Amino acid sequence: MIAFDFNICFKDEPSLDDGLYRKSKEDISLFKSDDTTLFEQLTVRSEYRPLSGREARYGAMQVYAACETGCRWGVDVKGLVQFVWTRGEHTLHYHTEETCTPELLQFWTLHTIIPMMLSLDQTYSILHVGAVTIDDKAIIFSADSFGGKSTLTDYFLRKGHRLLSDDTLGVYEDDNRFLAVASYPFHRPFRSAESLGYKVSEVVETPKVIKAVYLLVRADAKSAVSISKIQGVEKYKALHFSTFIDFDFLKKSTFSQMSAFVNVTPVYRVMVPWDTERLEAVYESICEHSGSTER
Repeated sequence: MIAFDFNICFKDEPSLDDGLYRKSKEDISLFKSDDTTLFEQLTVRSEYRPLSGREARYGAMQVYAACETGCRWGVDVKGLVQFVWTRGEHTLHYHTEETCTPELLQFWTLHTIIPMMLSLDQTYSILHVGAVTIDDKAIIFSADSFGGKSTLTDYFLRKGHRLLSDDTLGVYEDDNRFLAVASYPFHRPFRSAESLGYKVSEVVETPKVIKAVYLLVRADAKSAVSISKIQGVEKYKALHFSTFIDFDFLKKSTFSQMSAFVNVTPVYRVMVPWDTERLEAVYESICEHSGSTER
């Protein structure tokens, strides 16, 4: 399976091997371990915190070396599965409890662990957004929780646009341009707990230049759709709730990366009438605003 521009290889889970790999891509390989102390070997461990309907905790070998190559990191999803990996390497080891199905393993790997790994490695900035293509460029939908990202992403997919992100998007800079990397080929419009949703065939295969960010703002159901440009520091604020992880030692680099991103990327506020019957109007407005001919 291709996710985040890597071949994701579940070496010990045959049911998760869809055979969709590319020789031109690097591998991220997962291996099952019988070691029940996999996570406990990490010397620094957080308390359990709510995460995707369960409780999870983070671990590392040394708190001050957490962002250095060679440091070991881990996540323990209580009563389900433990993951451990070494920063700078593309190998994950995991130990599952009896309650962990292959589907749950796949969910936690793609939804949480790999985005965290790539963020800690600073391979990409990982944003919690929806994203599709218009005219072969990336359009990002940012919003607060339950702010309509998934619903609007789903509407664009049903209109024939290609998926970049249902939930987490990789972003990186290249020659003063920012490009978007497709996450995983699944979409869950109704946010079912611990489910990746349904498989999507029209997924973007190569990184795409990011054309714009649209901040979705809830409006009265009868309001007109309006789009306005956001300027200055408000552009950064429009993405402040889109950061995937918020560890203290990453705050400085995250701020620097996001500042550079919004300096060269236009950000717009979309007043979205809160009525699914008005989605066509929102869709048409964004397509027209972006200069789209893709209908």
